[in-house]
Amino acid sequence: MPAYRAILFDLDGTLTPVRSVWQHLHEQFGSWKERGAGQKERFDRGEIDYETLCGLDADHWRGMAESDLRAVTDRIPYRPGARECIDRLMRSGLVAGVVSTGLTLLAERVHRDLDLAFTIANRLVARRGRLTGEVKVNVWHERKDDAVDLFCGQFGVPASEVIAVGDSDGDISMFRRCGFSVAYRPVTEATARAASIVHEGESLLDLLTLLPIGETRPQ
Repeated sequence: MPAYRAILFDLDGTLTPVRSVWQHLHEQFGSWKERGAGQKERFDRGEIDYETLCGLDADHWRGMAESDLRAVTDRIPYRPGARECIDRLMRSGLVAGVVSTGLTLLAERVHRDLDLAFTIANRLVARRGRLTGEVKVNVWHERKDDAVDLFCGQFGVPASEVIAVGDSDGDISMFRRCGFSVAYRPVTEATARAASIVHEGESLLDLLTLLPIGETRPQ
């Protein structure tokens, strides 16, 4: 069994109960049914690519104060046990990070809160506090393996020594790249099948007894 040296978490639906911060923002500002849902359906049907989908969402929020969106993401809670789980993993010596197709509006707060070593997500562009309608796509749906490679190059850790935790089909490429993977409360059967193990428990702290790293077992 390899010695695992790092762990990468998905954010939306994994460290937080909100499945998509993009959808959550649409819902909070009353635009999901009239706009967001239709755009997502077009993407799911293959009519538009992921960058186009992100661009359409970003354009909808053009001119809004970045602080208004951040106020919404600041209210998103963590999954039960998230803080304790990551703290114990890091104290055991693992490098911990987040790979998210969500937004830096949320990911930056999580990075600070949890004292993570690595975080990558997509960024809504703002100038002088207002959103420009542009987006910088840093993590593509179904291409999280590219972000894993970026992490591995930065920290000098082989992908075979990285654990991945996620909940959706967008995490499958990350699962396949890493040496061990956990489908946490998976959204689809495909996600569950792609992972080394499935965890349906409510608390992320329960992961510690399932991971192949004995030092992280609760006292």
